[in-house]
Amino acid sequence: MNLTTTSVTMTPLASRGIALAILIALVGVLYLGVAAPLVDRYDNARQSIVQLQTALERYQRVGRELAPRQAELDALKRQQGNQEGYLEGASETLLAAQIQNRIKLLVDQVHGDLQSTQALPAENDGKLRRIVVRGQMLVTLAGAQRVFYELESATPLLFLDNVEMRVRPTERRLGVAAVGEPLLDVSFDVQGYSRGAKP
Repeated sequence: MNLTTTSVTMTPLASRGIALAILIALVGVLYLGVAAPLVDRYDNARQSIVQLQTALERYQRVGRELAPRQAELDALKRQQGNQEGYLEGASETLLAAQIQNRIKLLVDQVHGDLQSTQALPAENDGKLRRIVVRGQMLVTLAGAQRVFYELESATPLLFLDNVEMRVRPTERRLGVAAVGEPLLDVSFDVQGYSRGAKP
């Protein structure tokens, strides 16, 4: 068996072309395998830095606004705590008048007859001052329910006490009462509270 080796001879230009192609292929492989992921990571890191800087500036701005906002919130809470639910007025007489006006308005709304209101002497109740108004009205049962609901559900907070109801004879009905619907003679106390008990 005769083995012959053949050698291929290339021109210098062809060998340079092949070497250049191998070099380009090697650079491409290195770029795709090493450089491209590094460039992607760099871009991602740069975007993250920009987002974090924007978030940091926003948080710093919010932080600068926090102290004044917190002070404003504390002031509103103090103001609300001082006023919510309590009667506000210059004197006990004016506070009782507020309650009387509220009763009159509500009885008028249900077309009832407010027969009388009387301010009772105010009393200390712990650190508060209790203002009491006694009232008497002639209304239907539905009207009485509406008046009592509105008194107890509004602000300032008012509370009912000593409620007494008696049915009136049917011949003495109000114009808006339905035929056969009894009228009630209702007496009650309404009390509210103001801050600052007297010694």
